[in-house]
Amino acid sequence: MRRYVALGLLAALLAAAAIASLMTNASPRRAELRVLNATVTSITPTGLMIEGVEGELTARGKWIVVADAVRLCNWSVASGYIGEGHALMAMAAIEEGNSTRYVLLALKQGGVTLFRPLLLKHAALAHKHVRTYVSLRGELVSKGGNYMVLERAGRRVLALVRGRWIKAGAGEVTWGDVQGDFKPGDEVRVFCHHVLVFKPWFSKIFGIDALIWGYSGAIIDLTSGTTISRA
Repeated sequence: MRRYVALGLLAALLAAAAIASLMTNASPRRAELRVLNATVTSITPTGLMIEGVEGELTARGKWIVVADAVRLCNWSVASGYIGEGHALMAMAAIEEGNSTRYVLLALKQGGVTLFRPLLLKHAALAHKHVRTYVSLRGELVSKGGNYMVLERAGRRVLALVRGRWIKAGAGEVTWGDVQGDFKPGDEVRVFCHHVLVFKPWFSKIFGIDALIWGYSGAIIDLTSGTTISRA
């Protein structure tokens, strides 16, 4: 059974230009944000179809994909990461006269997460930027081509680690060269400049409580001893 969750963020989301551009010129009489478990029945060049909803969920535009790597891409690329079947998603249902338009805002299917970039702005609870660095420590639970996920006290942090690094004793490397040294279950400490903390509703949907990036200090695997610093 689908579960619909009303979120207080709706007004801000619908006011965002990225969503407004998907609407017709007519002003919607009512809009509702829905978070639901649904079954994807087909994927199209402009969106997708789900069981129980008449009409397409529009998905044109830019998407952030978290899969084998974190990347920003158009729907034509993002849609290639998902398929038919069960998914958790957020969508806007917009009433326009006697019809309803549906806009896909986010989707999670298996190990793949897709969401519109505008959600980062509206899902942010706090952004901390320091000139020196912030130290964070946690257990490595997963990793990809340019990121890793750390967990501490039940909270998960997505750490972006793209770019070139200096590995102690080995010289200049990429994350791809050294990610094998960082294994799930290892204790890892990172020193970063930016921490973006998400609101609880976003964390509940995506399982990510914060995003970190920007390094001048090091990333240290306290279990293996591997240490890298920004090149």
